[in-house]
Amino acid sequence: TITFLMGEATRTAAGKTEKLAANGQVFENDLIETKSRTRLEIKLPDKSVIRVGPESKVQLASAVFGKKTEDRKVSSKLIIGNMWAKVATAVGGEAKFEVKTENAVAGVRGTPFRVDAMQDKSTVVKVYNGTVAVAAGPIPRPEHKTGEQKKPERKQVAGPQRITREQWERKVTAMMQIKVAADGTPSELEQFAIAKPGEDEWEEWNIQRDGLEDKGG
Repeated sequence: TITFLMGEATRTAAGKTEKLAANGQVFENDLIETKSRTRLEIKLPDKSVIRVGPESKVQLASAVFGKKTEDRKVSSKLIIGNMWAKVATAVGGEAKFEVKTENAVAGVRGTPFRVDAMQDKSTVVKVYNGTVAVAAGPIPRPEHKTGEQKKPERKQVAGPQRITREQWERKVTAMMQIKVAADGTPSELEQFAIAKPGEDEWEEWNIQRDGLEDKGG
C-alpha cells in the first residue's frame, strides 16, 4: 500500500503502465518509476517500509508473506536511483529481505539502510542502524563445466579460483558504508556522518520518517 506520495510515480505490469496515487496498491513483479522531485513510500503487509527516491526505477521481484515470519521473502531490484528500507521485524532462518542492484546484493540483518544505484553503475550502501550483509559482484561466480568455452573477455586472475558468497560478503554495521564499483569490486568499510540540514534532502526526509533523529542515528 502506498502510504506517502509526493510528485509523480508509475507502476508497470504486463506491459501496462498506470499512475500511482496515495493509498493505491503495488504488486509483486511491478516496475516502479518515479519522476524528478518525487518521494514514494510503500508499506508491506508485515509493516516493513520501502521508500523510493526521485528519478528511480525499482522492480519488486519477490514479495511473499506467509503466516510465519520465516515465510517472508522480499526481494527488490534497484535499477537506478535511491531506495531506503526499514524492516519491521527481525529477518532470520529462511526469511529474506534484500535489495539488489546490477553489481551488489544488500541483505538485511538489521534496519534501516539505504541503497544508491549510481549513474556510473556503482552501488553505495549506507546502514543507519543494525547490520546489513552486502555481497559484491555476481555471487557465487559460476564454474565452467568441462568442455565449456569461456567468454573471450574473461581472464584468469591471481588467487583462489573458487570464490564463495561468504568471501565477498561484508557485514556493514550502524553508521558504516560500503561502495561497490561497477565491476563488482567492494571498497573498504568506512564511517559516515549524518548530513547537515539541507545537504541531503533524501536522507533528512527518511530519518524524519523513521524517527532516527531522536536516536542520534
